Amino acid sequence: MPELDRVAVADFDVTVVLAVKNEEIFVESALESILAQSGLSFEVNVVDDGSADATYVIVSGMVGNHSNLHLFRNPGRGKCAAFNYGASQARGKFVCLFAGDDLMPQGSLARRYAAVKDRPPQNNVVGLCRLITMSEDKRFDGHLVPRKPGLGAFSGQSYLMNETAVRTFFPVPEDLPNEDTWLEASVRFFPSLDVVPSDVVGCAWRIHKGNSINILLGFDEFNKRYTARMRAYSVFYDRHKDELADARRIRLLGLIQCEENRKAGSIIGVLLSRVGLVSKLRALSYTNRAIYWVRGRLYGLLSGW
Repeated sequence: MPELDRVAVADFDVTVVLAVKNEEIFVESALESILAQSGLSFEVNVVDDGSADATYVIVSGMVGNHSNLHLFRNPGRGKCAAFNYGASQARGKFVCLFAGDDLMPQGSLARRYAAVKDRPPQNNVVGLCRLITMSEDKRFDGHLVPRKPGLGAFSGQSYLMNETAVRTFFPVPEDLPNEDTWLEASVRFFPSLDVVPSDVVGCAWRIHKGNSINILLGFDEFNKRYTARMRAYSVFYDRHKDELADARRIRLLGLIQCEENRKAGSIIGVLLSRVGLVSKLRALSYTNRAIYWVRGRLYGLLSGW
């Protein structure tokens, strides 16, 4: 996979990259929450992925009022291509990905940057943060992810990556439906990473029917989208297996096999997979329609999975 071609030297502490498509309901509030950050220098790169609504017009109207807000059209196609392009245009020492329907808590970006800014720049530095859910459905509102402090979330919007890490992880394969699972595999399995957990809540993650995937979807549609996302583990393994230590290669193969068992609806296969308890519980909750229904009803208890 070719290395990401960054276009300029760092002029900012952080570049926030948004890939947006048909976000007219939420994009203005999302950008306002980012542009209101203080305590550091930053820019915001918005890449529109062929929106058919007013998203591009709304963002274009905001650009004139913010010199650090930049709007691009995706020269490729799909969310991963949009993120790849936005990252390639970044002029920040660190890159943070964000979504056009979420909110960035006030002051969180500076606190996240403070946790990683003094790390050696030659290292693959990745800062993690926590997320908090927000939803009009009370079952899905106000849950911290992860619930346990001191860990940080393995989610696309949790990562604050320095230029070295961006060059290592990107470009994300553009035939994948999203960046999340690819970046999770990168952070979990690439050798010699400098991962810095933080309890800062860096994103208010909005759960709504317009999400690309969430527990509000019916099982068949969720399963279809989840299966497409989880293919990232196999793609990552095929491309990077020779770079991984034996222990990490075995762990990754365990996750791939667990996903194959989940996809086949094999509860026994999932239970016998060589993965940790949390991974088994997550896979089990998406194995069949009945368990998925129960998982949705118990979301408040299981939100840390």
